[in-house]
Amino acid sequence: MSKQMKTVLKLASMSLFVVSLAACGSSQTTSTTRDLGSPLDIVNKGLAQYGYSPDQDGYGYKEVAFPLKDQKYIEDKLKQPLEEALNKVGDGYVLQVTGHTCSIGPRDQVGYRKGNVWYSTQRAKGVYDALIKAGFPKDKLTYKGVANDEPLVGADSDDPENRRVTFKIVPQQ
Repeated sequence: MSKQMKTVLKLASMSLFVVSLAACGSSQTTSTTRDLGSPLDIVNKGLAQYGYSPDQDGYGYKEVAFPLKDQKYIEDKLKQPLEEALNKVGDGYVLQVTGHTCSIGPRDQVGYRKGNVWYSTQRAKGVYDALIKAGFPKDKLTYKGVANDEPLVGADSDDPENRRVTFKIVPQQ
């Protein structure tokens, strides 16, 4: 898929996300919003359209560094919709930054091999740090790595696109 096509799809996804946020804030309940679930479900469905990976193509194998050139992407494209989503659900919730890997390599550390849990956690931490640098409140963020436990639907488990960072709202611990 070309970068231009990905950009068009991302813009369409952002529009759907804004519509879902508006529905979440509405005081009237329609059969459509009832079918979507709770306000938290609606917000998290919208957040599923957002994610991060360098150049939007997936991290390189064993790559964890957050490229400084992508700080502007975090500030310009992700910070505002992530803050809006968190504001929709109110107090008692945080934005979880979740790192992912593909299925290549061991899940946990084996000898000198760090394992996919470590790689996914480092990816999440890099984006977490970038969000804080962009001005996102640290007390409204958390991060974790899930290795290859949550692959993309329709992608092979070893597909590089699985090497990514995603977002969702979770109860504050």
